[in-house]
Amino acid sequence: MLFLAVTLGFFVENQREHFVEHQRTKQYALSLADDLKKDTSAFNVLKQSYTRDIIKIDEFRNVLKSKPISKIRGGSLYYYCEPVIWSTAIIFHDATLQQLKNSGNLRYFPTSLQNKISEYDRMTRELSARQENEIYFSRVSREIMTGIFDSETIISIAGLSPADIGTFKEKDIKLLNRDTLLLKKLINEIIFRQGSWQYRLQQIIEPTNLAAIDLLADLQKEYHLK
Repeated sequence: MLFLAVTLGFFVENQREHFVEHQRTKQYALSLADDLKKDTSAFNVLKQSYTRDIIKIDEFRNVLKSKPISKIRGGSLYYYCEPVIWSTAIIFHDATLQQLKNSGNLRYFPTSLQNKISEYDRMTRELSARQENEIYFSRVSREIMTGIFDSETIISIAGLSPADIGTFKEKDIKLLNRDTLLLKKLINEIIFRQGSWQYRLQQIIEPTNLAAIDLLADLQKEYHLK
């Protein structure tokens, strides 16, 4: 009888611990799912920003093919060169993920989910590192542009409504410096940055976004989350 009681007590305790672990893991899953929802929303904003700037530079390159730099109005140069002074970045909501890693509680998830969580962590860290490069190159572009453009006018472009853009591009705004070589240096930098944006969008941002969507779907399915 004593052996049975001890065995039963062990079984009950084991079941209780299993239940507690399951509930804790579900809370982690819920919190991680909330973080992933925020990440995917941020990805949408990031992708829209990159896409808009890539299209803008494509339009600028077509203008450059149709006329020499000296014939392009100052308003157009201000408008088309503006994107490169900014660095577009995403800040990941990774508090839950880091807590799982540091606490060792990641082991309570199924192996397939552990692998996907670890891979998403790797991908977000890679993207964050590349964003540091973006900040550096924005600084390089800004240093070139300060010798050509008025800062207040450049900053004002972000507040233009779609209806005002066409009028702004036709304005004969004076540049601080019309040196052709300096403008060509800036244009080369702009084209380089566009290529970097295209690569980052297609090869880094989109795959990481898809990984977030896939991981979120698996968490929702495994733990019956909404």
